[in-house]
Order: sequence, then C-alpha cells, then structure tokens
Amino acid sequence: MSTLSAEHRDFFDRFTSFWAAPSGPRVAELIAPDATVHFTGAGSFSGADYVDRMAATLAAMPDLAVKPLDFADDGDRLYIFWTASATIAGAVRDWVGVDRFRLVDGMAVEEHVIFDSAALQPVTDA
Repeated sequence: MSTLSAEHRDFFDRFTSFWAAPSGPRVAELIAPDATVHFTGAGSFSGADYVDRMAATLAAMPDLAVKPLDFADDGDRLYIFWTASATIAGAVRDWVGVDRFRLVDGMAVEEHVIFDSAALQPVTDA
C-alpha cells in the first residue's frame, strides 16, 4: 500500500470504520452535507441526501459489506479501491469499485463512486 498524508490516513481509517458498522446517519462522519456525490447508476446528489440514500440502501441490502482493499492519494484527492458483497434478488453478488474523494478539512466535499452497476441488476434468463 502507498503512504498517505495524515489527513488521508485518518479519512481512510474512518471509511474503514464506517463500513465495519454502516448506517445512514454515519455518512455525516465522512461526507460534508453540501458535498456533491456522483454515484454510478444513481446520478448526483448532496452529502445531506446521501444520509437517506445510504439508509435506504442498507434497508434493501442488510447484508451489504464493503471491504477497503487499497488506496492512493494525489493532492487533495483520495482513491479507495474496495470489494463489496450483498444479497440481491435472492443471490449473493460480489463486485469491486473505487471511490474518489476530494477532501477539505478531513471531510469529503466531492465523491465519485465508480463500479459496474450490472452487479446490482436482477439476473434474467435470456
């Protein structure tokens, strides 16, 4: 793993802690309310809106697990590569993604959540 700045290391540790016990309200520990979040398949929304969206996601996928695997930083940007797993439409699905954060004073003011959203779609027989 690469060496991170102290601010990015702290954020990475809080991100890891978040996913050890995720909840809608805990989003505010990482994402500023006025942040802009760009989420694959869901468009863009504010950090304040992310609280409710995360709560809804966790209600729909109560076994959602995200494990950070690697990270890198570049100036005020932090990249976290992760793997995720959840039961979707009765089947366990696994996928990987990357979050790119822009941080100001330890909080994300911009986030891009990037992954192949096909993993979240119901499987249909062709």
